[in-house]
Amino acid sequence: MKTLMKLMAAASVFGIAGCTGAPVPPVAPASKVQAQQEKKTPNVIVILVDDLPWTDVSINKAGTINTPNIDSIGEQGVTFSAGYVAASVCAVSRAALLTGRTPARYGFMYNINDRGNLDAGAGLPTNVPTIAERLKPMGYRTAVFGKWHQGAEPQFYPTRRGFDEFFGFLAGETIYAEPDTPGLVTTPTKADRYEPTKREGGGRLFEGPDMQIVEQPNQYLTETITERTVDFIRRSAASGEPFFGYVAYNAPHWPLQVPKVYYDNRTEIADPVRRTYVAMIDALDAGVGQILKALSDAGVRDDTIVIFLSDNGCPVQFGYCPEYHPWGAGKFTYLEGGTRVPFLLSWPNGLKQRGRVDAPVSALDILPTILKAAAPRQAVPQELEGLDLLATVARPMGPERTLMWSQRPVRAIREGRFKLWHSDDWAQTRLYDIEADPWEVNDLSSAMPDRVRAMKEKVDRFDASLPEAMWPLKSTREMVIGGRKTEFVY
Repeated sequence: MKTLMKLMAAASVFGIAGCTGAPVPPVAPASKVQAQQEKKTPNVIVILVDDLPWTDVSINKAGTINTPNIDSIGEQGVTFSAGYVAASVCAVSRAALLTGRTPARYGFMYNINDRGNLDAGAGLPTNVPTIAERLKPMGYRTAVFGKWHQGAEPQFYPTRRGFDEFFGFLAGETIYAEPDTPGLVTTPTKADRYEPTKREGGGRLFEGPDMQIVEQPNQYLTETITERTVDFIRRSAASGEPFFGYVAYNAPHWPLQVPKVYYDNRTEIADPVRRTYVAMIDALDAGVGQILKALSDAGVRDDTIVIFLSDNGCPVQFGYCPEYHPWGAGKFTYLEGGTRVPFLLSWPNGLKQRGRVDAPVSALDILPTILKAAAPRQAVPQELEGLDLLATVARPMGPERTLMWSQRPVRAIREGRFKLWHSDDWAQTRLYDIEADPWEVNDLSSAMPDRVRAMKEKVDRFDASLPEAMWPLKSTREMVIGGRKTEFVY
């Protein structure tokens, strides 16, 4: 297995390159940047990782993990401290990124559960265009590598949704390699639902338009996703055509498996569960480094938009989330730790500002940003709900933004520094000042009834506008995260 651990050990951790709303000089003079943009359609690489919390990317300076390669994206561009996703669970969040629309607006309200064929027929509606379907007519080569989780039936298959190439799995989770693989560490947790053994169903690996099954029981999947992406970059750069790569790592999602070389490098962590999880992030960071190097080696790094984010927060039940931080856990819930994720963007030839941006942004913004960068003179389709991230970076102190979530029976809304949370099940409405109270423990609803009324009316109207869910809610329950009681929705 290939690793970059020696290089990583020698690398220094990057810090935050700037402050909110304070741009540093551009990489090149504005006239030169403009000339390059007019001549070159940008390539795009979106790196989406799985269940990685806000705390566990070191550029956010909230923990002890070092992620120098991931950090370098923010160092070369911007780090969004208030980056959100449109749902706190995998499939719904991914649908939002891929379509630029809140998935609940087209009935995609709940996660897809593939085991036991529980959600047969569930998937991203074929009449809702993906990023790839919008970029193909613009001359882009398109590919996705890794986790799909947008439907396992043929009509939902990636090469039928605008992607030229696909390698990965269709389900919500799979093993990284079979546990008897030499040099692999597999660590059980207190919440394992089944023993990770062999791939089956949608957890098998597929490639190509014919859904060819790929048998690779003993190759570490994070490394294979990286290798496939690097190969795509090299081939696409050589063609001279613009390309879009959607790199959907399943790391560090359960099951906890990592090459021993990464595990052995984390001797400072006593708990084997946390140690394996952190080592998985190390392997992920090494992969990101290889992707960035491939862009540089191909001579296209400056003309490539790179976006990095997680699909949702960390699932606390397995025992490896950093609960010492208010945003260290929250998957399946609408605490900040469920939807507030690491979110970084770089584009050396197209982004004049660098640093940290505190203005709220959303995964819904990714598609409008890409379309605007690819075709600056064309209007962004009206049905898309997000904003251009480059405009936000240029004007971070712009109008106050409203973000809303609805995954019945829970819904939430953020306006400025205030966040309202409501549960129909519990008949409870809570209001928090998330700037003064990031732990969301001081309920201000009785002290600010007018604000509660206005915000709840807004999110209730949003919820009332949504259609019925296309497949059912599985379960809800009380969950305690960092001492806070909230409602789990699945």
